[in-house]
Amino acid sequence: MDSFCRGLFILTLSVVITSCTTVTERGTKPQGSPPVIKNSFAATEVSHGDTWKIYLEANDPDGDMRKFVYNIKISERGSGRVNYVHIRKADRERMLGYLDVIIAPPETAQAEWGNLTLTLYIRDRAGNSSEKVAFPVAMTREVKQASPPSPFNTGELKGVGKIFYAFPVPRGD
Repeated sequence: MDSFCRGLFILTLSVVITSCTTVTERGTKPQGSPPVIKNSFAATEVSHGDTWKIYLEANDPDGDMRKFVYNIKISERGSGRVNYVHIRKADRERMLGYLDVIIAPPETAQAEWGNLTLTLYIRDRAGNSSEKVAFPVAMTREVKQASPPSPFNTGELKGVGKIFYAFPVPRGD
């Protein structure tokens, strides 16, 4: 009986120690360096039906950028849900390119075009995140998107992902 109690005590103690270790590990900060968005640009007005381009220059000293994390907010109606665009292996250390944001027209005359704000950051494989960057845009008629400044005005930029967005249809009350 005495050896049974001793064995039960050791088993209970090891479970408690393991549980404490697990809680401590969850509370630790991610290892390595976070991604850095060095430069960004997006036009502040876009015509209906245009593809809006979000230009980004980013790097991660660890070379482990994993995904863009973004959400789109319509006018003053709160936040949209969080979405992801995965980053290609070739772009995980250094990236210079653009995200295509394809905005579908409203399905009904009651849906409004309005203004949007796309907020994004980059998360790496270790769980580190870059600072957030917000891009407001007004959906207008017959406006030409502003040309990007340097370093985004070279012909060697590549698309680094696509975001698709459809305006929600208002619900009847």
